[in-house]
Amino acid sequence: MVSIKNLYLVLYNVVQTIGWSFILFKLSTHLIEYQSPVGVWEKVGTLVSIFQYAAVLEIIHSMVGLVKTSAATTFIQVFSRVACVFLAENVPTTQNHFFLSLMLMSWSITEVIRYSFYALSILKIDSYILGWLRYTTFIILYPTGVTGETGTIWTSLQFVKQTKFMTLAMPNSFNFAFDFHNVLICSLGFYVVGLPYLYTYMLGQRKKFIASHKKGSTTNVKKTN
Repeated sequence: MVSIKNLYLVLYNVVQTIGWSFILFKLSTHLIEYQSPVGVWEKVGTLVSIFQYAAVLEIIHSMVGLVKTSAATTFIQVFSRVACVFLAENVPTTQNHFFLSLMLMSWSITEVIRYSFYALSILKIDSYILGWLRYTTFIILYPTGVTGETGTIWTSLQFVKQTKFMTLAMPNSFNFAFDFHNVLICSLGFYVVGLPYLYTYMLGQRKKFIASHKKGSTTNVKKTN
């Protein structure tokens, strides 16, 4: 019998799978039809915002022990994406750029595979092909995703600087200054540290996944003999 916890996690992952599948479909059809990134955000932006902001729940899942994933790793992945969605929502210069389309394409492929794999895993349905995709496609999709994310941040810089978006200058009643432009520049350095960490983590997970299935195959062969 499926527990309430697992029922919730399956429902969450199924909803996310459906959402990102629809995003991938709309994104792909737009790029094929128009062969241009212009209009991409207008086409899928609302959906991306809904399902990416919903992913903040995954940080809570890790923190309260609903899943065994590292809370630190989850926070890095989710926060960087939420920040990029926030920029895409508020900075027009990012919305029709190639970097945004690259980012969204990398995300949507990754999430369709990831969420469907998690949903089946919770139900104890073993799909080696889906698992292999989960722990192999990141080899390409992590670098392309990061390129898209850093490119999206880069294309926002001039707009943020000129309009002073999210910037609080002195003097003010709070007696506190905040320069969003400088924060964005510093965040690019975050990727220099974050990508190797996540990449190494996923390589370790891939090694464990392949090793566990090789062990299972060996066990099955021995049993049949």
